[in-house]
Amino acid sequence: MSETVQSPNRLFKPFNSGEWSENAAMTDYRAEWFNSLLVERAAWTDQAPTVELHDTVIGAPGFVWFRFWLPDLDQMVEKYFNADGAAIGLYLPVCRPLQREDRGYRTSDLILAIWYNADKRVFVLREEEFEEGVRDQRISTQEAERAETRIRELTAAIFREEFPPPLVRNFAIAMEKSISRSQ
Repeated sequence: MSETVQSPNRLFKPFNSGEWSENAAMTDYRAEWFNSLLVERAAWTDQAPTVELHDTVIGAPGFVWFRFWLPDLDQMVEKYFNADGAAIGLYLPVCRPLQREDRGYRTSDLILAIWYNADKRVFVLREEEFEEGVRDQRISTQEAERAETRIRELTAAIFREEFPPPLVRNFAIAMEKSISRSQ
């Protein structure tokens, strides 16, 4: 996910579990099921481009991304880590309902998203694009209502410290250090 990579007039970006395994800039893809919860992980290659979101570098060589498919909350969350293993932030797209398939999940966003950075600041993204889509009737009334309700629910839950769930909020990684890097 990147604000700089996507075209400014895109609608309904799809999200599919397993798609990172097909991204040439990503490597070491892994996925693990915990009952209905799916956690995906991928690392950025040494040749990966720099990816920014809301003036923050979220992707670059050595960075690691995790995607949590949370069916009980009908939400998908991405958590980004830098090359040293420090958490950068969370990306929460406001999505259509998650669809379970044989081996994974899929959904698409409803344009709006939340960026929850490491400083615990919350930013609502793409509001102007969403309003334009509603005005131009490219977004149905029903989907617009879902997106507006969902953004309010998510921001309120974040401020009450009820979201993201502890598994996501407390999730951390330890990066392997080579002997030459640690000296």
